[in-house]
Amino acid sequence: MKKFLALCLLVASLPSYAQGWVRYEQTAETTHYFDSLRTRKMGDTAFVWDLHDLQKPDADGAFRSVLFALEYNCRPRQYRVLSTTWMADAMAGGKVVREIAGAGEWHDATAGSLRGILFNHICE
Repeated sequence: MKKFLALCLLVASLPSYAQGWVRYEQTAETTHYFDSLRTRKMGDTAFVWDLHDLQKPDADGAFRSVLFALEYNCRPRQYRVLSTTWMADAMAGGKVVREIAGAGEWHDATAGSLRGILFNHICE
């Protein structure tokens, strides 16, 4: 029940005007942020918004950013995607282009990987 309540709180806090975006990685194509104001940690479980802001629109021109709701299980160093939202504009702005909700499979947050780098900010 606590996890469901935490997920509901995350979904309710979706507006893109959040001022808590912290850059944690950058490539030539994408800047990666997490929302420091909406990160929630309860024991060994953490919930975080992960924003991938593209330098230019995707090949079809349909979206410019992707927002992930993630759940981290900090003790075994794992994560799963709770939802993915593709947004028309940069920094999770504009209209929703596509959305997928529902908890996915657990994956290892391998050290040095993108999810592993985010793990270091969220769980440690």
